[in-house]
Amino acid sequence: MSNGKVERKGRIVPINIEELPVRSKPKYNTPKEREKYIKTVETIIRRSLEYKTYIKFLKDHLDMKRCLILKNIKVSNGKRYHIEIHHEPFTLFDIVETVINKRLAYEKSIGSLEVAKEVMELHYDGNVGLIPLTTTMHELVHSGRIFIPLQFIYQKYNNFFNMYEQHLNPNTLEKIEAKVNLSLETDSILSDSLDVEFTYLDVDGFKFPTVPDDWKDVLGKTS
Repeated sequence: MSNGKVERKGRIVPINIEELPVRSKPKYNTPKEREKYIKTVETIIRRSLEYKTYIKFLKDHLDMKRCLILKNIKVSNGKRYHIEIHHEPFTLFDIVETVINKRLAYEKSIGSLEVAKEVMELHYDGNVGLIPLTTTMHELVHSGRIFIPLQFIYQKYNNFFNMYEQHLNPNTLEKIEAKVNLSLETDSILSDSLDVEFTYLDVDGFKFPTVPDDWKDVLGKTS
């Protein structure tokens, strides 16, 4: 016994490890397999606690509960509107693909968790452009029916471009260039799907019923 403590006998067993375990690397030999892998990483990100926490923070503290296009639609108590967060001008697919390209260039792991971690760091650093939209507006933006000028995006998405420019897919670069040029020409959201348009049918030999004049007054009083 020494200083009130009981000393226990022990021995050291030497262990020689000839080869450390190596984590398997993702393999894709075709563009289709590559696309599938990128979408797999996308899914991991969207389902992660970190991503869900980040989106909740945006809605609770950065006023992202209101649709950027239909500004009267806002998530609040008693309202069942659903606001989705849209990535702009780079989609989440663009971001994941670019991060993979960079990691490959620097001979870093492109394991799904490593890539997802780097993508989430970009989100938390505010280097990813995000916009709140209703489900319908989100679908219209993705289908190209609505264009949102870059000046409507408040995050530092240009930081992502500066850091990853040389690793961007040429098609993505072309898309971003087109968005920049169009944004320089307009300061309002462009759309061909938000204007009201009425369609009237002119059927041969058929007369549509008309509302009598005296009924128009009644209808006008109750409207």
